[in-house]
Amino acid sequence: MALWRVRAQVDDDPGRLARLTAVLAAQDANVLALSVQACEGGPVDEFFVHTACDGTALRDGLVAAGGRGVVAVPADAHELVDGPTKALVLAAHLRDRPDALPQSLAELLGATEAVWTDPDVSLGGVYTGDPDVLYVPVPDGRAVRVTRPGMPFTMTEAARAAALARIPSEAPMPPPASTGTWLLLADGTEVLVRPGRTDDVDGVQLMHDRCSPESRRLRYFTSIPRLPRPALERLLVPRAGVTLVAVRPDGGIAAVGSLLHTTEPGSGELALLVEDAWQGRGLGTALLRRLGSLAQSRGMAELRAHVLPGNRRMLGVFDRAGLTGRRTYEEGVVRLSMPVVRGAPRGRCA
Repeated sequence: MALWRVRAQVDDDPGRLARLTAVLAAQDANVLALSVQACEGGPVDEFFVHTACDGTALRDGLVAAGGRGVVAVPADAHELVDGPTKALVLAAHLRDRPDALPQSLAELLGATEAVWTDPDVSLGGVYTGDPDVLYVPVPDGRAVRVTRPGMPFTMTEAARAAALARIPSEAPMPPPASTGTWLLLADGTEVLVRPGRTDDVDGVQLMHDRCSPESRRLRYFTSIPRLPRPALERLLVPRAGVTLVAVRPDGGIAAVGSLLHTTEPGSGELALLVEDAWQGRGLGTALLRRLGSLAQSRGMAELRAHVLPGNRRMLGVFDRAGLTGRRTYEEGVVRLSMPVVRGAPRGRCA
């Protein structure tokens, strides 16, 4: 007795599954698992069967029952792990080790090889001319080439692989080192850039008090003089994202910049407020560059921001930070959509 993984593509009509299972029953094959997957040429029925028959007998029987592209390969018992359970375990693993994506895809798809590669733009998607090779695009611009000889990939498997590939970019973003880093501005002033903390609430509120009503309006689209304490805490320690604060030499906070995950995979949203006395000194540009680097390290593919039409100064800060892209006018605001470029130069704090 041996374990086999068997696939057959069939016409999408009533009774097709019954015909295949009848053939397997006639060969004394015990069906241990069954799944139906989508493919361009029609549904693909996949069975894990325990039988004394060899692969040739299984293939011949299913072909006679109307199966097309029938494949029968020896299987291992570990392949019988429940599919959703396997996917959840791999997703949890990827949140801790994003670089393990190739190994996780190989495990998910039962592939013999999965390696990082640069995507071929001529492919136009995840499929190639070789049905045994699948290219899985990753939000950071790379791709993983997955190979499984003798077992063509289905559309369902391509969708599963694409969903798993988005996990690293959607993982909760670990904050930068809690000690922060010193930043030298063009005028020779040093500021400490570090992750925001809940005990920064009072300092950020004082920064808001020092900001002009116009600066607050341009940041929040309203001249609200004060934010509620719970709102400031959520701003400083967001549930899905990271906030950086710039600490002045005297210990006060001069700027706050945030990178927040959006509901769309691989996308983040930027927001920035610099107090009036520190504007025009390169601090905002430097903070946006740091946030852009964080987005890059997390595999994000796109950054977004919303700016009031009259805020030309902020639009210039985005340009100097190297965050350029498409700008559209929607519902009274300028919407910025900026691709995350791997290896983009940092530039000076000017």
